[in-house]
Amino acid sequence: MRLKVYEEPKLRDPYIIVGLPGIGNVAKISADYLIKQLKAKLFVEFYSPVFPPYVLIGEGRIVELLKNEFYYWKNNRSKNDLIIFTGNTQALTSKAQYVVAEKILDRVEEFKVKKLISIAAYVVDRPDEKPKVYAAATQPELLEELKQYGVTPMGEGSIGGANGLIVGLAKVRNISGICLLSETLPGYITPSGRILTDPKAAQAILEVLSKMLEIDIDLRPLEEEVKLTEVVSHEVEEMKHPAIEEIYGISHPPGDYSYI
Repeated sequence: MRLKVYEEPKLRDPYIIVGLPGIGNVAKISADYLIKQLKAKLFVEFYSPVFPPYVLIGEGRIVELLKNEFYYWKNNRSKNDLIIFTGNTQALTSKAQYVVAEKILDRVEEFKVKKLISIAAYVVDRPDEKPKVYAAATQPELLEELKQYGVTPMGEGSIGGANGLIVGLAKVRNISGICLLSETLPGYITPSGRILTDPKAAQAILEVLSKMLEIDIDLRPLEEEVKLTEVVSHEVEEMKHPAIEEIYGISHPPGDYSYI
C-alpha cells in the first residue's frame, strides 16, 4: 500500500466520516458533497494492489489510478474538527476489505479520533417520498442520541462492504462508531447501461449530519440533481414494469432485500 502525504494537519478531537462507493453511490455522494461544501482539504491519498486492476480516464482524458483519500476540515464552531474519508473504489476481496479498514483506523488513531460515522445504503423495494434514515451503533446510548435527529434504529440484519465493516473494527479499538443508512432502491440501469445514483438518499443523510455535527450545509445545489434523477428513474420504471409483469405476473419480482 502506497501513501502520498500532502500535509499533517493538527486537529482537535476530530470525528471521521467514511463514505466509499456502494449501492446508489449514497455514501460517496454524501462524502463528496460535504468535501465540496466545507472546502475540506486533501491531506493523504493511498493506492493499493487490493484495489481493482484498472485505471479511470477522467477530464482531459487523463489516466487516474483507483485510490482512497483523507480530507480534513477545521470546525471553528465546535471543539471537534472533521476528517472525511472517501475514494473511487472499495477493495476487491473480503480479506482486502479488512486490510484497508485496518489501515484507515491505524491512520485516524494518530489523530485520536473521538467518533466514526460511516454512511451506507439501506435497500428497500420502494422508499418513502422522503427516504428514511436508519442507524446502527457500537453503543446503545448512541442510538438513543440519534433519535432526536429523526433517525430510526436499524433492525436485525447486516451491513455489507467497507462502510459497515469499519464500524465493527472501530468498536474493537474502543472508537465510538455509527453507521447511517438511507433508504434506496436496489438500483436502476438505463438503456445505455448507466447505473443511476441516488442523490435523494444522500440528501436525507446530509440533513441528519448537518444536525448532528451542527454545521451549515447548503443542499440547494443537490436539489437539481435529485429532480433530474427522479425524472430518469420514472422513465426507466415505466419501461421496466411491463417486462416484469410479463415474466412474473406481478408488479415486482419476488425475493428478499438485504441491507447493504
